[in-house]
Amino acid sequence: MYEIVKSKTEKERTMRLKERVAVVTGAGGGIGRGICLCLAREGAHIVASDLKLELAEETASKVREAGCNAVAIETDVRSKQDCQAMIERGLKDMGKIDILVCCAGVSGIGRPGADRQGEVEGITEDELALTIDVNLKGVFFCNQVVTHHFKERKAGKIINISSIAGRKGLDIDPVYAATKSGVIILTQSLALQLAPYNVNVNTVCPGILWSPMWKTLATALSNQVPGMKGLTPEQVFEAAVKKQIPMGRAQVPEDIGNAVVFFASDDAKEITGQALNVDGGIQMN
Repeated sequence: MYEIVKSKTEKERTMRLKERVAVVTGAGGGIGRGICLCLAREGAHIVASDLKLELAEETASKVREAGCNAVAIETDVRSKQDCQAMIERGLKDMGKIDILVCCAGVSGIGRPGADRQGEVEGITEDELALTIDVNLKGVFFCNQVVTHHFKERKAGKIINISSIAGRKGLDIDPVYAATKSGVIILTQSLALQLAPYNVNVNTVCPGILWSPMWKTLATALSNQVPGMKGLTPEQVFEAAVKKQIPMGRAQVPEDIGNAVVFFASDDAKEITGQALNVDGGIQMN
């Protein structure tokens, strides 16, 4: 017989991640920082990893202000050695790792000197390699190096940040879309491999958020798309929100952080291999 479990009150749901340890890549960026602060709000201690150490340190400082422990580490996710060092630092300073969030990413849009942003003829081999190395290989390395620890503990949560661009082709940045699609399939594959070890692997797909990456994209679009010429990046962004998002509002980092908290919590213990769109209804599959 199954026991009927009473639903928790809001008070009982607070601090769902108390004393757990989360490693977050791309922690210095808007989404990454938002994820860290949402995790800390629920009681998690944070290893804030970023290519720019000063940004990681800013995030770590904000986490400490929220009452949780935090360390900052400089990591280039394109390097397996760096990813391994990140995990080892987390284990050394925090004693364990419960959660890995892979948020580091780059876009191919807005390259200096590029005449035709995103068009396949204009993508150089170096640009192709950078986008693949950060967005896909970097996620793979981070997932790979934490796997042994999670298998030993027979517990762990991996949340990879993809994008709604990974759900279908994207004419303005095809390589970015391809890498984000790869993250979704990688997540599903690792979910199958790690399920016997009680490790959940899921993906969050953000929609449209104002960020340095989106500002670069909006600047490129305002320079090249006839209907957008003369608009400020902010105006291009608002136009995209109005045109694409059924709910009529942009997402914010906390929206993505809340989804990550859910996947990292015991509330999602029976959910694995899933990709959750947080996009106001842009993509409904």
